[in-house]
Amino acid sequence: MFLLFGITASDASLFEEKQMRVTLRILSSPVSKIHILWSKYLYNISLGIIQLITLFFTGYLFFGIDIFSNFLNLLIICIAASAASTAFGMMLASLSKTPSQNRGLSTFLILTMSAIGGAWFPTFILPPFIQTLSKLTLVYWSMEGFLQVLWRGANLTQLLPIIGVLILMAVIINLISVWGFKRGDIF
Repeated sequence: MFLLFGITASDASLFEEKQMRVTLRILSSPVSKIHILWSKYLYNISLGIIQLITLFFTGYLFFGIDIFSNFLNLLIICIAASAASTAFGMMLASLSKTPSQNRGLSTFLILTMSAIGGAWFPTFILPPFIQTLSKLTLVYWSMEGFLQVLWRGANLTQLLPIIGVLILMAVIINLISVWGFKRGDIF
């Protein structure tokens, strides 16, 4: 949930950059709109990875969560979750017309996905319909990956389906983002 809020806020900075004419100045150099979007995308993935590793390290320090025995797999899930979350933030920025619309939509969707996706409480206590619906959220698959790594000691082979779903979500949401940026006037 905090990853999504942080990344969508960073992606929404595209509105501020447009308003301050930063993107126009950047576009006057030999840089295309795609370069700007890729740099924002890669920056936010990096930001997400750092945020998640910091949160898990804090959990290690204060709660004794063992993050080092399966650290490589934890890092892989962090990368996949950050990629999907960044894609989600970019999609919201591409489909929103104003910064306030982006904030309202992102808050509603993030809180909804967090509530039904397992970030607040386990999904098994939810009604069956909501459990099925939760599997459509990137929060569910991120939480499932973190649970598999931290509590069940899953190896990479066991994590491949979860990683695959997160990457597939990132690709599909990125395609929607590119479409949204092409039809909109964020730049």
